[in-house]
Amino acid sequence: MSWVLWAVMLLIQNATFTWVSRARNSKSLGYHAVAATFSNGIWFLNLAVAVDKLRGVEGWAYAGVALFYTVFTVIGSVGAHYVLMRHVERKVGA
Repeated sequence: MSWVLWAVMLLIQNATFTWVSRARNSKSLGYHAVAATFSNGIWFLNLAVAVDKLRGVEGWAYAGVALFYTVFTVIGSVGAHYVLMRHVERKVGA
């Protein structure tokens, strides 16, 4: 899998993780269920990609993969937080 595609998947992973974390505090079980489904599904896909990317990697290369993972998941989380606060949560009564 390409690094660009994995970066997009990581952004989505933490965006959906943030979404489910915030949905847990809403009054809607349906909203929480949809968010949890997306969050757990993309996490599982990214787990497989991460294992593949780390196979046979050592030293600084391992640290590089970890840094790549961390940067894109943080961007996904903070970006989703912003979008959810500004555009979604007002509509679902969170």
